[in-house]
Amino acid sequence: MDLSLNIAIGATIIGLVVGMLTGIFGVGGGFLMTPALMIILGIPGPVAVGTDLTVILANSSLGMLERIKSDTIDVKLALTIAIGSVLGVLTGSYFLELLEDAPKFVIFGKEQDAVQYFLLCMFVVLLTWIAVYMVFDYKRNRGEARHNRVGFLAGFKLPPYLHFSSLDQPRLSVFALLILGFFAGVLTGLMGIGGGVFLLPALVYFVGQPARKAVGTSLLLVWISSLVAVIRKTSVGHVSGPLLLFLLAGGLTGTFWGTKIGLNLTGPKIRLYFVYVVIAAILMVGCKLCVMTF
Repeated sequence: MDLSLNIAIGATIIGLVVGMLTGIFGVGGGFLMTPALMIILGIPGPVAVGTDLTVILANSSLGMLERIKSDTIDVKLALTIAIGSVLGVLTGSYFLELLEDAPKFVIFGKEQDAVQYFLLCMFVVLLTWIAVYMVFDYKRNRGEARHNRVGFLAGFKLPPYLHFSSLDQPRLSVFALLILGFFAGVLTGLMGIGGGVFLLPALVYFVGQPARKAVGTSLLLVWISSLVAVIRKTSVGHVSGPLLLFLLAGGLTGTFWGTKIGLNLTGPKIRLYFVYVVIAAILMVGCKLCVMTF
């Protein structure tokens, strides 16, 4: 894939911004990078997903090295969820490959590429749900002293169970965690989002992990899911080497500084700032869909 100067510069800037988000929030940044590559630079959806995941793998590797020393990663919890996540990655990748071969269709008299249109619609739905839920939770808990956090999955009574020291309610169903990981993995393989944009709020609200710990655990999960996805995407030719180099140039720098910022933020600040980023992504994708449709 040949790159123009404008695309090279644009890819470097996008990589820098996404790298900062990876370090601060532990989300991988794919929720912004994949649509940005498609919308701003005009990169085909499957290539945007595959190359994006390769960048996320590199960024999350650097972010983990910074966080290992801070004791903000629950390795046992991450590895348990990762079992389901790996299966989800392979499933999501398979569906994306099927979608790539789907015929074009017409909406309001305009012909649409199936994979591009579907991916953008999926991003709007996912990001809107996450933003609404997190705003609601932030307002509900603002100003309240929260000594114990019990996640939704604590009420899921299906053995076997495991105990996790980073949780206020340490006993959780393994089956429930595998389902959570599978869903996040499907998002990774299908949309190239690394899974962190779903996993960060899921670890806080479903699993019950404190926000500071959730960021580190999410980052390890992003790394595992991205590794599996990159192997698959590379095998089917969905990774662009030249594009990857420019994204990495900005991404690794952004991740280094973003991680230093993230380690100094409190739980409530992490949740609030994360919402602002998600809203910005919704506006970008929503505007592109309107232009494509009408």
